[in-house]
Amino acid sequence: MEQKPTPAKQAVPLKNETWRLALQTFWSIVIGTIISIVIVLSLSSVMVGSLWGKVVVEFICLAITLPLLYGYMWSQGDRDANFVQFGRMNPDPWKGLRASLFAVIPCYLTLILLALSMVRVIPFDFMPAYRLLNAPLWGFINMLHPNGGAIPHDAVPAQEATDLLPAIEAMDATPGLGWGAFAVLCLLPLLYVVFCAVGYRFGFKRFSVINHLVYKDDPEKIAARMQKRRKHR
Repeated sequence: MEQKPTPAKQAVPLKNETWRLALQTFWSIVIGTIISIVIVLSLSSVMVGSLWGKVVVEFICLAITLPLLYGYMWSQGDRDANFVQFGRMNPDPWKGLRASLFAVIPCYLTLILLALSMVRVIPFDFMPAYRLLNAPLWGFINMLHPNGGAIPHDAVPAQEATDLLPAIEAMDATPGLGWGAFAVLCLLPLLYVVFCAVGYRFGFKRFSVINHLVYKDDPEKIAARMQKRRKHR
């Protein structure tokens, strides 16, 4: 009895899951935020009254968070390049950019809450919470809003409580933060977007900045190192 040849199994095409990539990118931002909170609390005395202290703390936070995001997106770009090579996925050069834009949506939600605090829709200073939720950018935030939202308690003549009500009602819930500084705060999360988009694109093209810096005159060593990296995944 003749046996019919078994048909070859066809690879199941994969979808370009931008939302999955965005969620994982968001969790990478969360990890960077937790690490940055520990760093900021440990080096808080360095930032007090010192611009260079703020710059140093910001550099340390970004030196941890941005490579974390870049490395993850690079690996995802390299992974997708493999799927495209074997016909399991259609190429999507803008996937990294879209995923990173979705991933920073929570950052902009905190900015909306901060704006509501500035116009007293939220009746308390949201700046301390905003700093914690965006800890990798803490140094930049402190440069734009150095007083931390605290109101100096200078000695003032005693006044009736009713005389203070108009001043309290006119006061912002987040004092000391102007709309110009707020506009700059809106641009800061784009740092994440740039590093994520470039990381995914470089990974898809299998371009490693470190390899080209270390082995810039030896293409064979670059190819061997890339092949070894893919085998260990």
